[in-house]
Amino acid sequence: MVLKNVWHALRTAVGITILVFILLVSGAGAAHFDNYKSEIFHGKEAAANEVLVKFRAPTAQVISNVKIREDVDKTEYVGSAQIVRFHSKSKNITTLISELSARSDVEYVEPNYIIHTMATPNDSYFDQLWGLQNTGQTILGIAGIAGADISATSAWDVSTGSKANVVAVIDTGIDYTHSDLAANVWTAPTAFNVTIGGVKINCAAGSHGFNAITHTCDPQDDEGHGTHVSGTIGAVGNNSRGVVGVNWNASIMGVKFLDASGSGYASDAIDAIEFVIQTKAFFGEAANVRVLSNSWGGAGFDQSLLDEIKRANSADMLFVAAAGNSGSNNDNIAFYPSNYDAFNVVAVAATDNTDSLASFSNYGSTTVDLGAPGVSILSTYPGDYAYADGTSMATPHVSGAAILILSKCTLNTAELKANILNNVDPIFSLAGKTVTGGRLNINKAIRACNAAPSITGFAPISPVNNTGGQSQTFNITVNQTVNVTWYINGTQVQFNESVTNANYTNTSASAGFWNITAIANNTNGVASQQWIWNVTAAATHYNPPDSVTNLRNTTYATTHINWTWTDPKNEGFDKVMVYLDGVYKNDVLKGVQYYNATVSPGTYTIGTRTVDIYGNINTTMKTHTATTILPSVRFINGTVMDSITKEMLSGVTVSTPGASTTSNQTGFYSLTVASGTYPITATYDIRYYTNSSLTISTVGSAVVVQDIELIKKPTGNITGTVKQV
Repeated sequence: MVLKNVWHALRTAVGITILVFILLVSGAGAAHFDNYKSEIFHGKEAAANEVLVKFRAPTAQVISNVKIREDVDKTEYVGSAQIVRFHSKSKNITTLISELSARSDVEYVEPNYIIHTMATPNDSYFDQLWGLQNTGQTILGIAGIAGADISATSAWDVSTGSKANVVAVIDTGIDYTHSDLAANVWTAPTAFNVTIGGVKINCAAGSHGFNAITHTCDPQDDEGHGTHVSGTIGAVGNNSRGVVGVNWNASIMGVKFLDASGSGYASDAIDAIEFVIQTKAFFGEAANVRVLSNSWGGAGFDQSLLDEIKRANSADMLFVAAAGNSGSNNDNIAFYPSNYDAFNVVAVAATDNTDSLASFSNYGSTTVDLGAPGVSILSTYPGDYAYADGTSMATPHVSGAAILILSKCTLNTAELKANILNNVDPIFSLAGKTVTGGRLNINKAIRACNAAPSITGFAPISPVNNTGGQSQTFNITVNQTVNVTWYINGTQVQFNESVTNANYTNTSASAGFWNITAIANNTNGVASQQWIWNVTAAATHYNPPDSVTNLRNTTYATTHINWTWTDPKNEGFDKVMVYLDGVYKNDVLKGVQYYNATVSPGTYTIGTRTVDIYGNINTTMKTHTATTILPSVRFINGTVMDSITKEMLSGVTVSTPGASTTSNQTGFYSLTVASGTYPITATYDIRYYTNSSLTISTVGSAVVVQDIELIKKPTGNITGTVKQV
């Protein structure tokens, strides 16, 4: 490493402490991942509408039954053919696991998790960009912690950026001639004009932004701060030189209002934002600014600046702002603009390469939203590259993440903000220090908004009318904004555009069975579900069946709750509609009388409505609440058998410290223990059998079934002479 120069320290308002020019060498190859559809299950990415199932006996009849009941359109055997992969046309992972795990012929069912390569650019200084990929490397003498980064390399398998959306850097300007930035700088496609402060300003084709100090269309950086910020957002990726931004491909508009000393006026900041709003309005898609990056602050409350930020929100622009560098609590001492109460503001604290809150960073449990890398950040600088510290450096990580998300996901500003904040990595240093308690994770965010849609509810709206010619309404709810196409027996009957909830009403169905199908789709994928509507020629029954009785639960493990009930005795009773925490899950047919839910540890409420064969629904929902807390007493049981003949062995002593049992005539044994891990020993007649030892854990289950096989010793004849002595 050769040190070439030292850049001066800048004030808190700009948010940089020290910068050092460097000359480095390093390289890596690039990789790309094919497109796929996914959904998030318990925080992890998995193949949408797919599960892997191990059956106790995977017969053709069993497989066929599952394909019918789960609306399966793709089946394949995996590995040694003991595992079966199912893809459902209409059911998501949660529904498939819930329904299949309730079957007695299923040993286990799990998601088909997606495993990724990690795209790595060949930019020569990439190994110094710990904020994008932290392998534990040492940066300026400080060793990092692997994974304390924004997970950029995994996100790049989804997208490396796009020029379709523009990020405006409101700062000291941008060195638009820099070899690592020029290709990603926004350029006006034609001449245009804006009116700032009542004065018309004409900008030439080929210009790159605005200078609010001189009211000209040249945002050239004469200080360096804005160029550094811009490099973190979108330095050109995979070009075998320098650094790479969060976006390999980007469109960065330079908007200068801070002068060569790094200072500026609120009035100029207002003009800078106004230029962006008007330029977007003039060009439309050719200047589709969606994110404003603001690594500055420190002045008092300014209503006129807040009003301009709200104007940016009305223009669908996210306003990302530095939290400040005084190490203070913004909940107590406001720091503007990050403290402004506007829907589009995201306030950013700084973290270091060990996932600690930077010593200089401001914080606030109600005023600072999240953290991002902001210590020893290497980026572009006019004509070169430099390291810098500050919430100024943390801010462009979030601005860059926002524009990267938009390259793959269609979101408005509120949805974009929620997507970023709902998908952070919780870290100890930010707990109670920020609203989310977490550090930016671009991989989680871009994959969360790119998951296939999931139907969360689909059913007729009560009361169900099953007489020909009567009106019946069906409702669908979806977890994303989608287009919904409705079909009856394969014929399209209705289309709803850009909805999360839609109704279809039929008034003319004649007697017979009608397949009501709703297909929800958007750019992320497709989901569908159907309801078989049985219409009779004349109403036979008008009163719905009684509710279930004896609704109760048994908790088997921290991830399962089993509810049971007694069916009503009404003639014509057909099934029970099951809801979990108010969301429709499944129909349980007459006589089954139980529902098994695979859940995360917590408290859940089951709801049941009864339905008869005529479609009449009892609108009274019977509920029962259960918590996945295991009992203090656990059981280990099973059988003891000969390993060869499989004959059950009675009289075998099965023991563990503090507990012992003897197998009965059917070979069954049972130990009563507490939660923990236990060494189990099976002892029999040592003349004929070898003792067996194994270790069993009861930490996650109330009952552990463990069969034990004893190995018989070899037998033979003993020959020789017997003498009397």
